Amino acid sequence: MRLAKSGSVISAHAGIAYKKMPAEVIQPIMQLLGWLLWSVLLLCLSWLIVSAGRFWMAYRNGDMVESDAAQGVMMSLIGALVASSATGIALALLPT
Repeated sequence: MRLAKSGSVISAHAGIAYKKMPAEVIQPIMQLLGWLLWSVLLLCLSWLIVSAGRFWMAYRNGDMVESDAAQGVMMSLIGALVASSATGIALALLPT
């Protein structure tokens, strides 16, 4: 930010100067993000299957009030939603 001699004019750069990353750098990062997303989604899917099995067992035994299986189902769905959103945000923020 610079002030003029009179003190009434202020000029500043509106944009941020940065260099674009080369494709050799971005491509491995994108591949790593893809692998990470698939790993997290696989983990969420396996947790969903386990929680659904626990939920079914609690329903079958009649003790659904004491079971935390419903929370496991919801947390796996929320985890998959957060992972998918985070990947979209990372793709938007990376300068391509």
